[in-house]
Amino acid sequence: MGSWTSGLWLSPGEKSQQEYLMGLSAQYQVEHYEDCYNLLASSPESQLLKQVTRGPWGLPMDPTLRRATDTTAVQLSEMVSLPVLIKHSVTAPLITHVSLVNKAVVDYFFVELGVEKHFEALRHFLLMEDGEFAQSLSDLIFEKMASGQTPGELLTPLVLNSILSKALQYSLHGDTPLASNFTFALRFLPETFHPHAPDSLNCLELRYKVDWPLNIIITDSCMSKYNRLFSFLLQLKHMVWSLRDVWFHLKRTALVKGAGRSVQFHQLQLYRHEMQHFVKVIQGYIANQILQVSWTEFTAKLATASDLDAIHRTHADYLNRAIFRGLLTEKAAPVMNIIHSIFSLILKFRAQLIAQPWDSQQGEAVHPSFIAMQQSYNTFKYYSHFLFKVVTKLVNRGYQPHLEDFLLRINFNNYYKDS
Repeated sequence: MGSWTSGLWLSPGEKSQQEYLMGLSAQYQVEHYEDCYNLLASSPESQLLKQVTRGPWGLPMDPTLRRATDTTAVQLSEMVSLPVLIKHSVTAPLITHVSLVNKAVVDYFFVELGVEKHFEALRHFLLMEDGEFAQSLSDLIFEKMASGQTPGELLTPLVLNSILSKALQYSLHGDTPLASNFTFALRFLPETFHPHAPDSLNCLELRYKVDWPLNIIITDSCMSKYNRLFSFLLQLKHMVWSLRDVWFHLKRTALVKGAGRSVQFHQLQLYRHEMQHFVKVIQGYIANQILQVSWTEFTAKLATASDLDAIHRTHADYLNRAIFRGLLTEKAAPVMNIIHSIFSLILKFRAQLIAQPWDSQQGEAVHPSFIAMQQSYNTFKYYSHFLFKVVTKLVNRGYQPHLEDFLLRINFNNYYKDS
């Protein structure tokens, strides 16, 4: 009667559609939601991950292990506390899986991304471990500064990129793919280059392009610390270049004007030699404590890194240790101020030497600014002795034991103690 009534009120098109839908419902059984959970009424199981290890797609499990599915194990599980149960059933597998994931991440950073090569590139160029690169870079920059170029002429993208590309050509590692990631950048543009300021190029940065996910380890904070070290090393290179230029000037004077037997010429050579010794001592200290000792400690700890956090922490500790040993911390600011004053006196000594030509009095070569240069040397000697006393007190108090290496180098043959 229902079918006849339904057929009576439906049109032929609607009737065929209804039959089609009835046929589909008969062919495909609709899944019913489960409304009765027997697991809630059953006894707890001591092995909570048992379902994961069952079936053809389950996790592999040693068949010799006894599965806790019998009645005795279920009854015993009722007497185990929940933390112990979770520790054996959930925490232990999670710890194992986390260790596997950490190992995979460490392998990814070391093998596929080659993070060690990036560390070496930063050491070669930003920390100036590559001697050819540091030599050519400093020579090109300071020669242009000595020629009288203003900051607006020297600190331009065209000039800086040209200097960097030439320095990379002379470098031992300039042909590596990572060398193209370096570029110069300016923090600010100074109005002029002060002739006696050792930090006149602190506005200059050597940037390193780091893509994701390497920027998780080589962060912006790490790059700022690298550039702090780079600025100080550039100041050292400036001192080396200035004293070498003094030596060239004195040698040219001896050849052209025959000043080799002059008393003032001999005295200026002694002054230059003592200043050069001081700069070489600081260079040797930096090369030993930062480029060698700190790097060796860093690579040893990096080899034991077990996760990504350990790699990041080891790299950050390495930079902090390098800044600490490089006397670039806030606590070491008084010592660094003394070193900056000595650097300024070296630049002043060079400027006084090249400012005026040599004269001749009674057949002997004399310099018009010899008294001024003698005063600069005396001030240099006072500051260097004062630095030696300050560092000696720091070492005796147990502060920064690595400064003993600096004392050993600067006080060679007990020069400062005897004087």
